[in-house]
Parts: sequence; C-alpha cells; structure tokens
Amino acid sequence: MQRRSTRSFADRPLSIAQVALMVWAAQGQTTGERRSCPSAHALYPLTLTVVAGNVDGLAAGAYRYDAERDVLTLIADGDHRDRVAGTTLADHAWLRRAAALLLLSGDLEAAAQHFADQPPVGRRGARYVWLEAGHAGQSIYLQAAEAGLGAVLVAGFDDDRLLGLTPAIVPSGQHPLALLGVGHPADRQS
Repeated sequence: MQRRSTRSFADRPLSIAQVALMVWAAQGQTTGERRSCPSAHALYPLTLTVVAGNVDGLAAGAYRYDAERDVLTLIADGDHRDRVAGTTLADHAWLRRAAALLLLSGDLEAAAQHFADQPPVGRRGARYVWLEAGHAGQSIYLQAAEAGLGAVLVAGFDDDRLLGLTPAIVPSGQHPLALLGVGHPADRQS
C-alpha cells in the first residue's frame, strides 16, 4: 500500500497534468452526468477549489473546478497557500509548503432540503455531504499515490477564518469540509 499522509513536501512543482488528475479523481465527470465519486441521489453538493502556488503551467491562484466542462476557472490570482494554511489549527508551518491545496466545500443547506424527509429529519443530508467529501478525499489520496506524489487531508481549520478570507476562497453558501495538501514528498528524490 503506497497511500500515506505526507507532511513534508519538496520544493518541486507539480505539473498541470498532475493537478488535472487530482481534481478529476475527486470530482471528474465519468459517463453521462456521473462523476468519479459517489453522491447520494447524484446531488453532487461538493465544490473543489484548487489553491495553486507551485504548479508548472498554472499561474499561482485559487481556481474553481467545473466538472461538467473539466476546467479550472480562476477566482483569485496570486499565491494564497500561506493564507489558507494559516486558517488551520496546527498545520500551517508544513501545509503551506505543499505545491497545491485542494479545498473541498459543500452545500449543506441544499442537501438538508433535498433529504429533509429522511430521518433524522433535517440532518440526513449533511451526513451524505460529509461522506461524499470522504470519498473525494480518498480518491485524491489514491491518485496521488499512483502518481508518486504525497497528499494529506487536514480537517482541523477555523471555519470562520477560512470563510472570512478576502478574496473569498470558499464559495458563497458553502461550508468548508476538508483541505488537502498535494505535492512531491520531501523524502523522494525522483
């Protein structure tokens, strides 16, 4: 098993092709309207934001992934890795060194409304969103391992600080769920 959490990243850039593999693994469209990760009732309440800082072929910035078109759209230019990593509770020093951060956020309200009739009433939808975020995170881990890259999922961040970043990194109306650092592991020379 090659999948491990990586907390020490080399100062080597990812390629845009490697980033494309990661985002597709998390939320990419497969056939028809289906995506690479399961979603209850095919609701797909997740949004994937790439915070790129050291990616060949992709300018530093925050990008929103559009699964239907398989494209990244710039939402904020400049390197925001340090600011985003700075919202974590204990992981700032090493997480900011990842070549890219992948932020998973979700529309908990839409899911709550969609599954409102399922017990426990009013709470079932949030459970499905969290499970979907787990599927997406694991897919990123597995794709990173396959590509010889390192990845780590961080859920310990200050939601209010992350939501309050200007320019906004988390989409309006969404809740931050997970932050993944991706890059070349520092202990690998290849």
